[in-house]
Amino acid sequence: MIRKSIIWSIVCFGLITGCAERSPHHGHQVVAIDTRLQLGKAYLSERNLSAAKYHFQKVLLAKPRHPEAHLGMALYEYYAGQPKAADQHYRMAMQYAAGNDTVIRHYAAFLCEQKRDEEAKKLVTGNNTSHYTCDK
Repeated sequence: MIRKSIIWSIVCFGLITGCAERSPHHGHQVVAIDTRLQLGKAYLSERNLSAAKYHFQKVLLAKPRHPEAHLGMALYEYYAGQPKAADQHYRMAMQYAAGNDTVIRHYAAFLCEQKRDEEAKKLVTGNNTSHYTCDK
């Protein structure tokens, strides 16, 4: 009986310490994702599209539902002249960050640029975002 208790104690202790050891790895992953997002944004602002794409894709490999990475990829695709791919990434960003004003504003601006004014208007009014109209 005592032997079983000792074995169970060792097993439970092993499980607890195994879970605790994952926390530092998770922290490193969060830092790596944040760093890659910042790098992707910086490269995007400099119009270094290939470098921006590389960093956003790395984030999406680690976290496929990361809305900010999808927003970055949407902007990359737009600048690369791929509006259909950009639209897909905008939609994914909207799905994973429902109601996020930044995503809504970027997507609305994209829709206006694509002459999809009614969709932009519905998007903005449906999400109670500050008044936004497509400039003509």
